[in-house]
Amino acid sequence: MSNKVHISGSELVRRQRTNPMKSGTDDFIPHTLLLTVLMLGMAFVQPVQAGVWTTNSPMATGRRDHTATLLPTGQVLVTGGYASSGITNGAEIFDPATGKWTATSPLKTARELHTATWLPNGKVLVAGGEGRSSPYYLSSAELYDPATGTWTNTGALGHARYGHTATLLPGGKVLVAGGDTTGNSSELYDPATGTWAPTGPLNTARYNHTATLLPDGKVLVAGGDAVGNSSELYDPATGTWTATGSLNAGRFGHTATLLPNGQVLVAGGTPDGRNALSSSELYNPATTAWTTTTGPLNVARQYHSATLLPGGQVLVAGGLDNNITNSVELYDPAAGTWTKTNSLNSGRSDHTATLLPNGQVLVTGGFGLTGYLAGVEQYDPATGTWTATGMMNTGHEFHTAVLLPNAQVLVSGGGGTELYNMSDGTWTATNSPASAIDQYTATLLPSGKVLIAGGLDSNGVTPSAGLYDPTSGTWQKIDSMKNARRFHTATLLANGKVLVAGGYDDGAQMSIANAELFDPITGKWQTTGAMTTNRSSHTATLLPNGKVLVAGGYGINSDLPNVELYNPVTGTWTATGVLTTGRDHHSATLLPNGKVLVAGGTGNTPPFYLANAELYDPATEKWTNINAMNMTRSTHTATLLSNGKVLVAGGNTGYTFDLSSAETYDPATGKWKITGSLNVARSGHTATLLSNGRVLVAGGSYGSSVSSAELYDVGLGYTNSWQPQLAAVASPINLGGSLVVTGSQFRGVSGGSGGNYEDSSADGPLVQLRRLDNEQTVFLLTTNWSTNSFTSSPVWNFPPGYALTTVFVNGIQSTSSVVNISVPVPVATTLTGAAKLTNGFRFAFANSVGALFGVLTTTNLVLPLSNWTALGGVVEVAPGQFQFTDPQATNGVQRFYRVFVP
Repeated sequence: MSNKVHISGSELVRRQRTNPMKSGTDDFIPHTLLLTVLMLGMAFVQPVQAGVWTTNSPMATGRRDHTATLLPTGQVLVTGGYASSGITNGAEIFDPATGKWTATSPLKTARELHTATWLPNGKVLVAGGEGRSSPYYLSSAELYDPATGTWTNTGALGHARYGHTATLLPGGKVLVAGGDTTGNSSELYDPATGTWAPTGPLNTARYNHTATLLPDGKVLVAGGDAVGNSSELYDPATGTWTATGSLNAGRFGHTATLLPNGQVLVAGGTPDGRNALSSSELYNPATTAWTTTTGPLNVARQYHSATLLPGGQVLVAGGLDNNITNSVELYDPAAGTWTKTNSLNSGRSDHTATLLPNGQVLVTGGFGLTGYLAGVEQYDPATGTWTATGMMNTGHEFHTAVLLPNAQVLVSGGGGTELYNMSDGTWTATNSPASAIDQYTATLLPSGKVLIAGGLDSNGVTPSAGLYDPTSGTWQKIDSMKNARRFHTATLLANGKVLVAGGYDDGAQMSIANAELFDPITGKWQTTGAMTTNRSSHTATLLPNGKVLVAGGYGINSDLPNVELYNPVTGTWTATGVLTTGRDHHSATLLPNGKVLVAGGTGNTPPFYLANAELYDPATEKWTNINAMNMTRSTHTATLLSNGKVLVAGGNTGYTFDLSSAETYDPATGKWKITGSLNVARSGHTATLLSNGRVLVAGGSYGSSVSSAELYDVGLGYTNSWQPQLAAVASPINLGGSLVVTGSQFRGVSGGSGGNYEDSSADGPLVQLRRLDNEQTVFLLTTNWSTNSFTSSPVWNFPPGYALTTVFVNGIQSTSSVVNISVPVPVATTLTGAAKLTNGFRFAFANSVGALFGVLTTTNLVLPLSNWTALGGVVEVAPGQFQFTDPQATNGVQRFYRVFVP
C-alpha cells in the first residue's frame, strides 16, 4: 500500500412620495503527534490584499487524495479519494452559481492518488491510482462525459501506477510519467484512439513529483520521493527525457507553478516524508538552472496547494509539517517575497485548489484536525474599484443605455442621445429620436436596431415609438403603440417580439394593466392579454423557460407585492408567488442559477426606502427573504458581473440623499459585501456591462442631472498580455448549431499545482454566452478546443437575440464579442410518436430548434378555434425535438390537435 505519510431616480421617487398618483488502509504518524497538533499562522499579520475566504455547502463525502477538475460548464468535478469508509468511487459536482454540490455517476473503479485531465474533446480522463482491493495499484482508466454525467472505460495504462503525474501536451495527448510500482516508465494517451503507447523512460524513477508544461511545449519534472534533487525535461518532439539543472533541495509533496514570466516556482515539500521545507526556488528554462534568489515561505509545509491567481501572484494554502495548518500566503513574483494573507477557516492538507472562471479559488476536502474533510472554502482576490471615464456631452437622468452589436453604448433620453466608445472612453453626440424626450424604454432587436417606445414628449406622455439604426446613426419613426405610457417595461421574447407591459398613463392619472407586442417583421403593434394588476415602475424579467416575470411596481394607490407571469404561447398572465414586501423602483436580476434577485426600492410605510431583498424560484414560484443590503436604496442599478456576483450601485435613500455607495451580492453565499464607492453619488442612472468586463455607470441625478460617467473593475489585477484574445466568433448562429471561436492564448499560463493528483488545471478555455438584456448566462460544452480555437456542442435552450461571447482561461476573461443568435423560423409540423400514458397521451414532433409552440385540442372539428381547449406548453426535450402531453385524452374519445406558433 501507499507509504505516503499522512497526519490525521431620486426626483421621481420624491414626487411619488408626496403625490403617489404621479408616478481501505492508511499509514499515519503516531497518534501522539496528533495530540500536539497546533494551528499555525494564528498571529495577526496584515494581509497583502483584500482576499477573503468564505465557506460553501460541504461535499457529501469528506475525502483527501482526490482530484478536482474544472469542467467546460464552469463547474468542478471531484472524484475518488480516501474517505472514512476507505477508498471511494464517489463523484460529485460543485456549481459556483449556487455554491452547492450534486452527486454524479460514480467512478467505475474506486481510487485515490489518481490523476484527472480535461481533454480537448470535452471529456475528463481519470487514470491509475490506488484501489481498495487486490491488485491495489491500478492500470485502469476511464472517461467522464459532462454532457451525460456518465463514465466509460477507456484503454488501460501499460503500467499500473499511483502518485504519478499527467500533463496535457499542446498536441492534445496526455503524458503520464512515473508513479510508484512503475519504475521510470512514462506513456502517452491518445484521445482520438482511446489507447496508451509507451514513450521514452524517465532517467530517474520517481513518484510524488511534479510535472509542469513549459511555454516551449516541453515538460519539466522535478523532485519526487527518494530521488533527491534531480529534475528532467520531456520533449514531445522526440519522446525523450533529458536531465536538467538540479534542485537546491531534494523534495516531494511540493508544488510547482509556472509563472507568467516563464519561470517555474517550486515551494515547500519534504525531503524525508516527515520534516517540511520552507524553502522555495525558481527554475529558469533559458538557463536550465534552479536558483534560491526567491524568498522562503513563512510557514514550512508539504502537501499544500499552490494556485496562480489572475493577477500573477501565487496563493499557497494549508499543508502540514508536524502540524496541520490553516495558514495561507501569497508569492509576489516581482519582489520574490511571500506575505501572509487571511487564513483558511479549517486547516487541511492533501486537498485540492481549483481556480474558477471568476478568478476565485475553490479549496475542497483534504485531511484536517477532525479527519477527512467535506468542507470547502472559496478565496476571492477581487478588490472592486471605480475610475472616472469620459464626461458625457450633457447630463442625463432616467435615460436608457443599450450595448450595441459594435460594442458601443447608446445612451438616449433625459438629455439627448450619445454613444460611448469603450476603446478610448469618449462620448460622441448622435441624432436624438423625434418621438419622445425621456422615460421611454429601449430594446435591442435581433436586427441590431434599437426600439424605443412610450415616454414623455413636449406634450406629455406619448404612445410613440421609433427605431435607431446603429449603421447610419439615424432614427425612424414607426407606428405608435395602442396606449400612451411611461415607466413601463419592454422585454424581448424568445420569438423575437417585444412585450411592453403596464406603465403610467398621465391622461388617465393612473397605472395601467394593458400590454402589447411589437413584431419587428411587420413593424406593427398588437394587443395581448392585460396584466391582472395595474402597475408602473415595476420590473420585467425574461426567465429561462421563456415566460416573463413581472414583479412589484406602483398600483392604483400603493406599492405592490403582486407578481405575475406572462406566457408568450398563450398571451395570458397568471398570478405567481407574492413578494414579501410591496415595492417599486426596485431592481430585478436574473442570476446564473436561474433565480431572480429583487432588491431595494420604495415601499408603503416609512421610511419608504428599502434595503431588504428576496429571491424568486421559478421551479416553486415562491419568494424567499434573504440577507438585506447594507444600505436602503431606490432607483439604483443592479448588474450581473462576469464573476457571477451582482453589483448594486448608487440610488436614492431619502428626500435629498443620493448614494455613492456600492455593494455586491454573491449568489453562492447569499451575502452582500460593500465594494468601492462611486466617485459621484447618483440615482436614476444606468449601468451597462461592457465587452471588456467593466461596468459603465452613466448620468443620473445628484440634485440635478449629471454628465459624469465611471467604470467599475472587479479588480483581479491581470494584464492584457495574459488575456485570451478573440479573433473571430461565428455570427449569426442558429440554435442547434455550434459556436466556433478562434483566437489565441486559449491555453493559459499555468496548469495547476504540478500535474499530480492535487493538480486542478484551469488553463483550458471556458466559453460563456450571456444574453445582453436579461443577462441569462451559460457555459458551453465543447467537442474540440486547442490553443487557438473552440468548438461548442450544439447551442440550444438559450433565448435568441444578441449575446456576449467570452472566453475564460486561468480565471482571466477575454474581451467579449457580440454574437447574434437567430430567431428560429418554425416549419410545418406533423405529430409523431403517440404514446399511451397512465394519464393520457404524449405526442412528439421535430421542428426548428428553439421555436415556440402552443397546442389546441377538441373532440369536434366543427367548432371554431376560439372554442378549442388550450393544452399546456410544448417542451423541447432535445435540440429540435418537441413533445406535449394531453392528460384528458382517453381511448374512447376521438380528439384532434392543432399546433400553433404564437
